Amino acid sequence: MDNAAIIAGYSLYLPFAENYSQLINNLRVGKRVNENYWFASDEVALKCGFRGNKRVARLDQIDDSPLALLHRLIDDALDQANLSKSALTGERVRVYLTGLGPRVDGMDYKSFYDHNDVEDLKCSPSISRLHVNNMSQDELAYNIAHKYRLNYLPPNLHCTSNSSLTAVHLGCQAIYNDGADIVCVVNCSKIKTQDIWFLENQSMLDSESVQPFGQNSRSVLFAEGCCVILLESKAHRQARGINEGVQLKSTYAQISASRSNDSAWLSANIIKVIGKILDDANVGLGDLCAIIPHGNGSSNSDKAEAKAIAMLSDKQPVPVLAYKGQLGYTTTGSGIVDLIIGEHSLRQRELLTPVSNDDIIEEIASQLLTDIGVIKHEKKHLLKTGLGVDGSIIGIVMSDTRI
Repeated sequence: MDNAAIIAGYSLYLPFAENYSQLINNLRVGKRVNENYWFASDEVALKCGFRGNKRVARLDQIDDSPLALLHRLIDDALDQANLSKSALTGERVRVYLTGLGPRVDGMDYKSFYDHNDVEDLKCSPSISRLHVNNMSQDELAYNIAHKYRLNYLPPNLHCTSNSSLTAVHLGCQAIYNDGADIVCVVNCSKIKTQDIWFLENQSMLDSESVQPFGQNSRSVLFAEGCCVILLESKAHRQARGINEGVQLKSTYAQISASRSNDSAWLSANIIKVIGKILDDANVGLGDLCAIIPHGNGSSNSDKAEAKAIAMLSDKQPVPVLAYKGQLGYTTTGSGIVDLIIGEHSLRQRELLTPVSNDDIIEEIASQLLTDIGVIKHEKKHLLKTGLGVDGSIIGIVMSDTRI
């Protein structure tokens, strides 16, 4: 099919790895991401309204204006795809900006109410950080559009955990419906205090241990990061003399966000999404080398996913890979990271098993691969799923067209 969406290139910069090669090498040797406490002490955390200090994985680059980094990542992805910078100029190009970029920190906003006199600016510099330049991603979108001479200003997509996967899905649909030749999804995920507050209120920071599908895990390992992925139509690639790659086929479902905490309801809808995308792609469970679920360590959604996967693969178990306890949960960009790992798994015919931090729940213990290094395979398909607290469910089948 000429309108198939193919992964053309990608790049990343994470606390776990500064590039793709380092990502794969670190997974291969079982490295874990470095964690740091968000607050200076437990006492400070308690004063700020938290029940205790929280561990996160932060980028070495802490500048709140990551434009230069995003430009480099876009250029790296274009280079990998053997495309020039001018490739993003044109009517049949779509660029999406996703994630949590430059914003003010909630603690600076709180300081404004404690120190709101003009004279206090000298004593409370945090007030000055409330400037509009520090609280909008529109500047990122404008600068990307200007540098790469885009025909359209990149829309900012933020639908919680599924931000980047939603953009990938939209890109796949644009290519499938012959509306675009090239799609670029740019993700920028920075952490602010309000993000940690949000996760705590969602009961996603309730345990010290973080292990997707872990028996004792009731927490995620929040991580910063930036990443880029390029999609290209099969016809456009063939016109450039390229006849192979990893193809994506996607589907999207939206349930009520108020019912996303209903484990049984969520499981039933995950089953529907997986069944639909496998049917659309004409792929059976036995054709999959692995499933990379959302699996972030949060108890409720993990149990719903585990139940759905176990029910679907009752007679034909499929290996499951979940990396967010090892490399961190880049909340709005982890979907792209998983797609990059999935592309490697298909192209190199190997599964890189993550290291474990906890015993695995019974429903999925026999399928979740951990601590066994590299496993070779000969299959051409992989399934990636994503969940959002907004009620979004995404399923993507990845297929190696070389086989």
